[in-house]
Amino acid sequence: MKAATLKTYLDVHTWTGLGSGLLLFIAFYTGALTVFREELDAWDRYLEPSQAHQDYLQAQRLLDLAVREHTSVAANTVRMDLSDADHPGHLVRWFERLEDGSFAGHAFRLSGSEELEASHREAHLAGFIYRLHYTAGLPESFGLYVLGFVCVLYGLALVSGLLIFLPNAMRNLFVVRPGKNTKRFWLDTHNVVGVLSLPWHVMYAWSSALLAIGVLVLAPFQYLVYENDLQALIGAQLGLAAGPEPAGEQARQLAVADLVEIASRELPGLEPFQLRYENLGDANATVMVRGVTDTGTLSPFASVTLKATTGEVLHTQDPATAEMGSTFYSGLVSLHFASFGGYLARWLYFVLGLAGAFLFYSGNLLWIESRRKRRSPQQTGGSYFLARLNSGVCIGCMAAVSAAFLASRGFAASAWRAEMTEYVYFGVFFLSIAWCYLRPVAIATRDLLYLAALLSAAIPLVDLVLPGNSTGFRGHAAHPGVVIVDLMAGVAALAFWRMGAAVRRRALNGELCSVWVSQEIGRCDTRGREVQDTGRMGGE
Repeated sequence: MKAATLKTYLDVHTWTGLGSGLLLFIAFYTGALTVFREELDAWDRYLEPSQAHQDYLQAQRLLDLAVREHTSVAANTVRMDLSDADHPGHLVRWFERLEDGSFAGHAFRLSGSEELEASHREAHLAGFIYRLHYTAGLPESFGLYVLGFVCVLYGLALVSGLLIFLPNAMRNLFVVRPGKNTKRFWLDTHNVVGVLSLPWHVMYAWSSALLAIGVLVLAPFQYLVYENDLQALIGAQLGLAAGPEPAGEQARQLAVADLVEIASRELPGLEPFQLRYENLGDANATVMVRGVTDTGTLSPFASVTLKATTGEVLHTQDPATAEMGSTFYSGLVSLHFASFGGYLARWLYFVLGLAGAFLFYSGNLLWIESRRKRRSPQQTGGSYFLARLNSGVCIGCMAAVSAAFLASRGFAASAWRAEMTEYVYFGVFFLSIAWCYLRPVAIATRDLLYLAALLSAAIPLVDLVLPGNSTGFRGHAAHPGVVIVDLMAGVAALAFWRMGAAVRRRALNGELCSVWVSQEIGRCDTRGREVQDTGRMGGE
């Protein structure tokens, strides 16, 4: 490959990586945690009072009470989450569009006396971490689309990085050279992790862009090519069925138990977990009975769409007999969310997700080291800026996620639990970034890693000292998800502490002409000569 061509690929790889790396770090770190969403949800519900399993008659009562007491139900999509082993109580929820264009969420369950009860304390942590995964903390109204375009840059970085590595692929594939040349060590590690997980990264870049901005890509075809008929053309392929228009007349709906029975008869083996109503109470109301089936396919999800007043089957989505387009789309979703393969696939995705986060963090470190070697022994302002931002965003995100766990546990009995969980996350996140700009890079990075370690260690410790923990361990035994989360937090605490110690050692003993050395122990003169001082690292 010609040197000019190689330089072009290197520039593309560098700038696409820098342009997308920080947001993708947040997406990958939180995505790795989201793989265990059920376990996160079980951990978050640890302190909720036990509840008897509810049947379909109680589901019907919950729905009837919601319709009777809240007029906004009829004009919105209503979801009835059915009870299961981990969630013994039914939950009805919907979003109401307000006059200013915003949305207000509503969620209700049955109380012990079978009256309507607002579900203010509903577990929120898993959903919040998932939202961070697809918005990186940006406002949801546009964060999803921003991440979609970032994933396009991510794809360019993957292709250009592979082309850079290919000429020496066989010679350097498994080579990692630790030692005094820090840049070489980071480059080797970056290459090994990137190349060995390349197929997974290609799938993620592609599926993420498709899921996030696929609608925007299809929009020109919808309006300019197919004259507004594209949705009708591909709807069946994607398992979508357009329901009838509202009749404007009230009509009696079939009972929840009857709807589930019809769906199970239409699709044997269906295990329903949700009913999704459109135009509830109307003569043309529809309900989609969603569930899982054991078909041996990549995607286990299936659904039966019925007319809510008569039980007429309008559409069936069976992964075993689905159209090619639907099979492709649902398979891509399953690949993205690891909804196959059980715990083996989920642990693999977890490790690969953390490895992906490492790629973006290490890529920024490589740029900092390379810039110093090329330009001058003294670091430039741009290098300091990126080093501070890299540590503040990446390490701050990890510390903030651990803080969000503690906030969710600490405010478990509060009606403001969801809000406080988010406030704590964003507070720790932005304070971490500010800390990196107020302190020398090495000291701030060390401090944040130690903070992340302490916050992570507090997660299992708080569970051990919770009031009434004499019954807590029985809760742990009842759901392994709680144990998994606490053990993962403990391992994370140890890893963060060791990384903090490594940063401290480098700050004390590393190359003085570097952003990673403490400014109190060394400096570079104008000609790049290292000058050793007798001071020690701040705070030591």
